[in-house]
Amino acid sequence: MSKVSFASISNPEFINLQPLDINPLMSACEIKVFYLGQNRNRSYIDKEVATEMAKTLRGAPIVGYYNEEKGDFRDHGDQMVWDGDGIQFNCLTKPYGFVSPDAKVWFQKFEETDEFGNTTEREYLMTTGYLWTGQFEECQRVIDEGRPHSMELDDDTCEGHWAEDYNKNIEFFIIHDAIFSKLCILGKDVEPCFEGSTVTAPEVSKNFTIDNNFSQTLYTMMQELKFALEGGAKMVETNVQVTTEQQEEVKFSATQDNLEQNNTAENNVSTEEGSAETSFEKKEDEEEKKPTEESSEEDKDKEDKEKVTKNACQDDDDDDKKKYTVLETQYNELSKKYNEMETAYQSLVEFKNQIENEKKDKMIERFFMLSAEDKKDVIDNKSKYSLDEIQSKLSVIYTNKQLELENQKKDKENDKEKDSDSSDKPGVITYSISSDSPANLPDWVKAVRETEQQINA
Repeated sequence: MSKVSFASISNPEFINLQPLDINPLMSACEIKVFYLGQNRNRSYIDKEVATEMAKTLRGAPIVGYYNEEKGDFRDHGDQMVWDGDGIQFNCLTKPYGFVSPDAKVWFQKFEETDEFGNTTEREYLMTTGYLWTGQFEECQRVIDEGRPHSMELDDDTCEGHWAEDYNKNIEFFIIHDAIFSKLCILGKDVEPCFEGSTVTAPEVSKNFTIDNNFSQTLYTMMQELKFALEGGAKMVETNVQVTTEQQEEVKFSATQDNLEQNNTAENNVSTEEGSAETSFEKKEDEEEKKPTEESSEEDKDKEDKEKVTKNACQDDDDDDKKKYTVLETQYNELSKKYNEMETAYQSLVEFKNQIENEKKDKMIERFFMLSAEDKKDVIDNKSKYSLDEIQSKLSVIYTNKQLELENQKKDKENDKEKDSDSSDKPGVITYSISSDSPANLPDWVKAVRETEQQINA
């Protein structure tokens, strides 16, 4: 009898786990997944596509194929078996870890030097993960020594097209979209597709720290920019993630700055007051008999105070205007650059489409032996099909037509053979033998007649 379990209606009691509360049998690792641009397996991934692909990194398994005899990891572990049931493909890798759901994902540039001393700067997509070093001893070698790495993409979701790099005369598969299926640990002697791709202990990511001063500065700059762009209107919350403590520090810092500015202004006013009072006292001692001039000095002193205050406010206004002008100039420059880049991008897209269409037209022309009716579907849907798809479809049509012709030819040959066999069979020859002209009979007929006469006698 099976047991039945129901959740009670009482409130659940959650355990307050901290971010660092993880299984102690795991070890953090850092992975250089792949670099941007062209690579040695003749594929191409740009930054925009890589950014979209990066969204599928979290949760991906980290696998490997460990060989006990070799004492190290091997390649992707693909195995082909040919038995009575046909050809089968097996995967020998097993999971050794995973990319956590909260893993860091970022781009990082590296300068890499090959065996010939040539230095190349490459920009890698990177992430962090965890390996079960407590469960699998071979994983600890990855943390201690590092190992090459190779990514695996899901075949069903990988999209792209082939294009030729005319400078290199090499065709590359330009990836449009793909989902990560696995991240694979390789052996020391296995060369990865992306030369510097590795799985190691945390190296770059361990230096990631929260710079409070930078966060405060960034938060303040964003607020000032929004204030300036809105013309001094009421500021709204930005998308910059700043903690409550950092906001309080920003407010405290801003308050301190305001107090210092106010104290400076008051000190300036006090200084002016002191100098004015000193001057006034001297004049009062020297000219006690001039009440009209004394009243005039008091008015002048008040005017000086008002001027100091007005100048301080004017200076603040000037600073705000300067900041606004600078921000507005930067914004206009960025907008202009963006528009230029957008125009250039559209031109490149049009040029790329034009080149692709020319290639597709040439591919269709290569199948001149096919009729227009045979190629109708491909021509009508040329923009939907890639160059490889066009070649594949036309090749299938051509092959089918050739098979049909071969079958027709074979049927004709079989018919000819049948006719030839029937014509080679011996027929019945009938001779009319006249007794009036025995001399004209063939010898074998004469022999037959003589034999017949002997039998009758």
